[in-house]
Amino acid sequence: MLRLLLLPLFVLCTSLCQAETRLHVAADIYTQVSATKQVGDASKAEALLAELPALLAEEQVSEAIRLATDVLVLDPNNATARRLLGYQRVSSPAGTEHWCGGYAALMLERGNVWHQDFGWVKAEDVSRWEAGERPWGKKWITKEEDAERHATIKRGWTVRTDHFHITTNHSRASSIELAIRLETLHQIWRQLFGEFDVSARELQARLDGKQPTGYRRKPFRVIYHATRDEYNAALRRRQQQIEMTLGIYFDRERELHFFAGEDQDAGTIYHEAVHQFFFESKKANKQFARLANAWAVEGVACYFESLMRGGRQEARSETSPRATSGAEGLGNATNSFSLGSPDAGRLPAAQHRRLVDKYYVPLRELSALGMVDLQSRKDLPQLYSQSAGLATFFLEYEEGKYRPVFRELLASIYAGRDEPNTLERVAGVSFETLDREYGEFLATLASEPE
Repeated sequence: MLRLLLLPLFVLCTSLCQAETRLHVAADIYTQVSATKQVGDASKAEALLAELPALLAEEQVSEAIRLATDVLVLDPNNATARRLLGYQRVSSPAGTEHWCGGYAALMLERGNVWHQDFGWVKAEDVSRWEAGERPWGKKWITKEEDAERHATIKRGWTVRTDHFHITTNHSRASSIELAIRLETLHQIWRQLFGEFDVSARELQARLDGKQPTGYRRKPFRVIYHATRDEYNAALRRRQQQIEMTLGIYFDRERELHFFAGEDQDAGTIYHEAVHQFFFESKKANKQFARLANAWAVEGVACYFESLMRGGRQEARSETSPRATSGAEGLGNATNSFSLGSPDAGRLPAAQHRRLVDKYYVPLRELSALGMVDLQSRKDLPQLYSQSAGLATFFLEYEEGKYRPVFRELLASIYAGRDEPNTLERVAGVSFETLDREYGEFLATLASEPE
């Protein structure tokens, strides 16, 4: 998917913030977040855990995944929550124990360890790696020789995790940093759109004792180019406007491409990876969004551009009316993330254009646009920011009132069974009412005072 360069943004300050979702990630072998258990947390965790059967009975998959993650913030070794999320307990060759997915478990069982600079390496070889040696066939070479032999993307290094397979000619360390970032993003995405990844029935089976595999047999493929010039040269034949992009996902080839360097944009990484998650996690219609609702596909990807570690609510009282019930009092700056903050991503631009410029395409007209229609509009930058604003509205308005509606809309789009009026039908209210509520939502948003 083509993503436009970010435009200069404006921040409006009108009243207290009313939008933001705070989520946590579970500590595991990749995510590098702290897991600090406190006295009494286990009992709080058990209380949260007791809510899982009811959520699964109502097929609230994302909420169940989110709650299980919150249980692990309180009680990192809670076996039930770990099993529900796909983890298993495995001993490493060094004798330490780890919670990890199926692929990581297999690597540990085969005598490997996960190294934050090198990825998976044989345990007995760690000292040679740290001394600057690299394996090459049956011999060892210097790291400089290793770099020369992986200088092109075709012969790049590869790093495999439970959900990703990354190829790069930049450096082994950079691919590991990217893998950790993407594994973290995948955890967060599942807490909002877990229905695209796993069924309530499967989660109930795990709750009853089933041990899941916990990894993707066909991992998400990511190609990480060493420079922008190499990225442009490699992809120009496939996308004539490649110079306008900061990253791109090709759904037909199932490939995600980024580049290293100063022009790299974290928001683009989140945006394009989310396209990949939606398309590949569940069988998707290859013609999705061809005739309608393209704004929702781009809008939800733009929403994830607002992802921040920590977030505004970290400094807010735990009794804030916007605090999410399962997340109250949980986490710290290292394992807490926010989405949908009014001053993040494209939401400031959406506010400015709607409230100041008076730019707005009504939902009835917007929902009739397919992907080609949308991408060929002269007001595409404005439509992208409006789509980001609308996605934030459908996910955050009145504490997620329309969140199930938005999930159902996206499910219909990726299944290829949506129509221009699907949103109106699923929401049970008119497009005109949604237009009005969106305007009211934007008017209440603001940045927190310094």
